[in-house]
Amino acid sequence: MSPLETSRNILRLRSRDLTIPERDINPIESHILRVAVHRLGKAYGYFWALRDLEMEIPAGECVALLGPNGAGKTTLLRLLSGLIYPTQGEIEIAGVKLSRSSIELRSAVGFLAPSEHLYENLTVWENLDFFTSLYNKRTSAASTAEALAAVGLERWSGEYVSALSSGMKCRLSIAKWRLLDPVLLLLDEPYGVLDGGGVDLLEAFLKSHCRKGGIVILASHHVSRALQLCDRALILHQGKLTFDEPRREPWDSFQRAFADFLPRGHS
Repeated sequence: MSPLETSRNILRLRSRDLTIPERDINPIESHILRVAVHRLGKAYGYFWALRDLEMEIPAGECVALLGPNGAGKTTLLRLLSGLIYPTQGEIEIAGVKLSRSSIELRSAVGFLAPSEHLYENLTVWENLDFFTSLYNKRTSAASTAEALAAVGLERWSGEYVSALSSGMKCRLSIAKWRLLDPVLLLLDEPYGVLDGGGVDLLEAFLKSHCRKGGIVILASHHVSRALQLCDRALILHQGKLTFDEPRREPWDSFQRAFADFLPRGHS
């Protein structure tokens, strides 16, 4: 057996061992879907990356998470995804507290980031097949083909992921989350490696997700792009939530709040 075949067999076994149980209730179809954060804080030693965050996000909302480097945006996304755990406070999704033991709840959260893991030694199609098996999602070959076509990767379905460009890998991640259909979708700087067509398909996917009742939280330094897409803006600064408002026109309060982070000479 070749090393490639061995690695594929290991992944198939791992997907069976790690399969996430099916949820009895799909929160995206429930009127109780919301994300609530209470006194949330995360410390690394003596340094507080986040402290005393309070917020609620209802179903169907798309939120822009903004702030300078080191403000705590990625830390917040990692907390919401269950990749790390808070030093203080709690997170509730659809009224259920997110904890180390809430496997089913964590499976309802998607996290699209530049460093998102894909299996380089599997093909594009095999990656989607593996992740849908891992999350115990019943998907047909037609659904997988449709997801690939939606992101323009149908011609590369048999190509190894290691041969894809960064932008194509990001498109594959979009196809992955289309299939997995989480209720809460978190994005950390998704625009960086996408071309114009990739940005358009990403934003169409996010708008569709919110129309279906899901929640999107998008951290980005592309402020104007994020504000055009989102219904609401949050600004973090030094680990504190300093601004939280729904979008409006004109939005003088946002301009004043964000002006502190602009380079000198900009307005």
